[in-house]
Amino acid sequence: MKNIITVLFVGATLYSCNKPGSTIPEKKAAPEIKTTDKTEPEISDQEVRESLKESKKETGQLSAFPIQQIIKGYLPLKNALAQDDPKKASDAAKNLFSVLKKIDISKTDAKSNSELRDIVESASENAEHIGENADDIAHQREHLLSLSNDITDLIKEQGTGGLKLYQDFCPMYNNGKGGTWISESEEIINPYEGQKMINCGSVKKVF
Repeated sequence: MKNIITVLFVGATLYSCNKPGSTIPEKKAAPEIKTTDKTEPEISDQEVRESLKESKKETGQLSAFPIQQIIKGYLPLKNALAQDDPKKASDAAKNLFSVLKKIDISKTDAKSNSELRDIVESASENAEHIGENADDIAHQREHLLSLSNDITDLIKEQGTGGLKLYQDFCPMYNNGKGGTWISESEEIINPYEGQKMINCGSVKKVF
């Protein structure tokens, strides 16, 4: 009896497996995912070296701020006024103005110093006024006072460029308010009072 049941069960199973339309579903292949190579191009060592070289080259092109040239343009102007010579002072002022106007601070090692830019602009204006007033020595001396203050400020910012200088003071000038100037000599030679009080004043500071 058991054998008959077993045979029937196997037969039923075989029939079910072979029945039309009873197929085993095929597995679908996973869709192929296309990838795009987005890798950034590698920078070669040679390109890095060239970039560094260009950067150093650009830095190396910055020139030193011409503080010594400015001072050497100022001194003849101051000396001419000490000699009561407005024409000579005018010529010296024009030379100094030319020096100052040629300065492009963005191309110097002081390019980030905005205060220095203002001082140079002020010095240029004062030098220009002195140059334009060869017939008015009193007006020239007024602007020498402002110009001397500009030169002092430039020295504070940039030094003297290796020059030994003196800041002198005259207590009599400007209705007793006094005035300073920069000199290359320890001897007092007063550009504000000229020959009438040539030795009036004292050394206030040594640079």
